[in-house]
Amino acid sequence: MKTEIEQHLLELASFEGIRGCSLVECASGLVLHSAGEFPDVEPLSEAAVEFWRIHARVKNNLTALGSLNLAMLAFQEGWLGLTACPGDPSLLLVAVTRARHVDWQGWLRHTRMSGPFATVVQP
Repeated sequence: MKTEIEQHLLELASFEGIRGCSLVECASGLVLHSAGEFPDVEPLSEAAVEFWRIHARVKNNLTALGSLNLAMLAFQEGWLGLTACPGDPSLLLVAVTRARHVDWQGWLRHTRMSGPFATVVQP
């Protein structure tokens, strides 16, 4: 039986163009869960956390643009999408994708609006 987090990652991995996704602990780089067809999603996710750490170091220089919603890293054979876990900013959601075939607005909306990663709305 899959946990709620594992089930939600499967849903995120099933978005068109997504080849795999994972939930990574930012401080350690440890992949907590992963889903999808891409066999190298875990080592890519472990490496991707380094890009996120760079952002963490320089984010005060970027405040004129507001908070970072999604970081995209474009490679010859695909893209990596990185976003903070809305329910826990110490966790990172990483998506491995085919180039330019993802509804990123829909994917981000799904990460934030449903499942265990949903943003907690204060009354």
